[in-house]
Amino acid sequence: MRKWLLVLLFLAVTGYGLWDAMAAEKPNGTSETEIGPEIGHAAPDLTMPTLGGEPVKLSDLRGKAVVLNFWTSWCPPCKKEMPELEKFYKQHGREVMLLAVHLTTQDTLDNAERFVKSGKLTLPVAFDVRGEALHQYRVQTIPTTYIIDPNGVIRQKIVGPVTAAQLEKETALFR
Repeated sequence: MRKWLLVLLFLAVTGYGLWDAMAAEKPNGTSETEIGPEIGHAAPDLTMPTLGGEPVKLSDLRGKAVVLNFWTSWCPPCKKEMPELEKFYKQHGREVMLLAVHLTTQDTLDNAERFVKSGKLTLPVAFDVRGEALHQYRVQTIPTTYIIDPNGVIRQKIVGPVTAAQLEKETALFR
């Protein structure tokens, strides 16, 4: 009798799991990609001013893979990785868009501009002046880098500093 109760309990739990999985599907069976900072989701769109003053909109970069890097000027690992980002940009900037997003609400615009000039950086820099990117991408650790495919879908999230070689490997499929 006890054996039958265990079998019945197992079937009930399995049935509930299947029901729960089916109930979690989108209505009408749509398979539209969700938007969010998770791998496999569409990258949240951002519009931010760049160092040159021109706005950049993430969705306008579709058609090319994007390396989206979040940083501040006071962050030691960010300082360490900037030459690596610059190296990657100089080698692959025509094939892959690199956008270094300065978390301006966590730093100052003046510090960012001084940092870029002192490092002689030529890579595109955008400023998250209202904290929208920080919020939408749920950035908790800096630096954080997202690899976004040409269709705007997040394919990789890297927390901590990256190297040019690592970015080459992560973007090879899209070049």
